[in-house]
Amino acid sequence: MFKIDRIFYITLLNRFSFCLQTSEFITKMLCVSLLFFAVVTPTTGQVNPFHRFAADCPPAWTKYNKQCFYYDGTLKTWVEAQARCQVFGGNLASVHNEEEYAFIQTLTQTPTWLGGTDCQRTGAWFWIDGTPLMFRFWCILQPDNDLSQCCLQMNTGVNKCWDDMTCSTMLPFVCARPL
Repeated sequence: MFKIDRIFYITLLNRFSFCLQTSEFITKMLCVSLLFFAVVTPTTGQVNPFHRFAADCPPAWTKYNKQCFYYDGTLKTWVEAQARCQVFGGNLASVHNEEEYAFIQTLTQTPTWLGGTDCQRTGAWFWIDGTPLMFRFWCILQPDNDLSQCCLQMNTGVNKCWDDMTCSTMLPFVCARPL
């Protein structure tokens, strides 16, 4: 009845092994359920909509250039938001130019997590998906390099610019994944 993509499953399991180490039963069961849902494909040959090799964007995702974007209004910490994006085969969104930022802003007008971080070294900002952080849209006097603020939120202030924020702040988020 079901076919399991073993390589994809092993990759997800490695990324989410922390889920299985939790002592909370509900959290553990949610992680296992999400892992199962992400890798199981009906034998009819239909592609699971969350499979990372899908030819088009899954339902509720929006295509822009060669990526799919998804806004999730659920409030999460930056780390929780990144973990949720990884379940779908992506990462918190990275922004590479003004047009892409304008597109992402069509998905949300409130402060929202993006995939920028400098938690490894203050002032050394990078995108969690590994792409270089070349385009910048920081608010005036930001990032302020406060040691407790190392995660990037968008849509701050009147100019809807970027601000470094404490990663434990609960915000909605935007995920991105390649087509």
